[in-house]
Amino acid sequence: MLKNPLTMQGRIDRCWLFTYEAAPCDLAALVPAPLELVTHHGRAYWNVVVCHVQKMRPWPLPALLGVSYWHVAYRMYVRCHPVQGKPFEGLYFVRSDCDHRLMTAGGRWLTDFNFHNARIQVQEDDARSRIRVASKEAPAEVVIDRSVPARLREGSAFRNLEEAATALKYHPAGISVSPQGIVSAVRITRDEAAWQARLVHTEQGDWGFFRGRAVQPEIVYEVAPIDYVWNRGRQVTHGESAIRRCR
Repeated sequence: MLKNPLTMQGRIDRCWLFTYEAAPCDLAALVPAPLELVTHHGRAYWNVVVCHVQKMRPWPLPALLGVSYWHVAYRMYVRCHPVQGKPFEGLYFVRSDCDHRLMTAGGRWLTDFNFHNARIQVQEDDARSRIRVASKEAPAEVVIDRSVPARLREGSAFRNLEEAATALKYHPAGISVSPQGIVSAVRITRDEAAWQARLVHTEQGDWGFFRGRAVQPEIVYEVAPIDYVWNRGRQVTHGESAIRRCR
């Protein structure tokens, strides 16, 4: 069965993107062999999204028939080498948490994005946003504090916030690999001119998913509301990647 068989549309009206660095050797075992890690300054990176999706539905159904829900996903920056055409980059989904059982069931059936059901709560005021994920395997709690300027952590591989923001803006594609090794790519369509984000400060978060993993926080984006289309997946015939397995 081809994964991601439907083109879906919706609006992301609340969104934060948390980036974390790690040693490539620490992530290599999580990357299926057809893919390779994207690195910057010799480091690999996680991209964790917390977003509220409004009126998600198959194209071209009206918004009235859409489903709204919170979604948390743990992704890695990766590259795929197709047999024909240029290599392309995107995000490889390791785990997704969703607070709507219908969307979780549909995600498990139709995608390889590893959906789980969880309770996700977001409390906000003008200055702060508190995010809580109630999950047995991957609980989380993190606070965004907009009253404190964003800053680059000491020891970052990047020279400044601008360099980090440019390097870590992800390419709009989701990439998954089936247990049989079939690569599926979902191209994301959005108005790039309307994509607006600002860097924000976050207090040290507690991500259960990262416990036991050696990661360091980099930057956090807060993204303005924007319409998205997740296009029907396409199967990619891949060639040899340049991934280096750690010994």
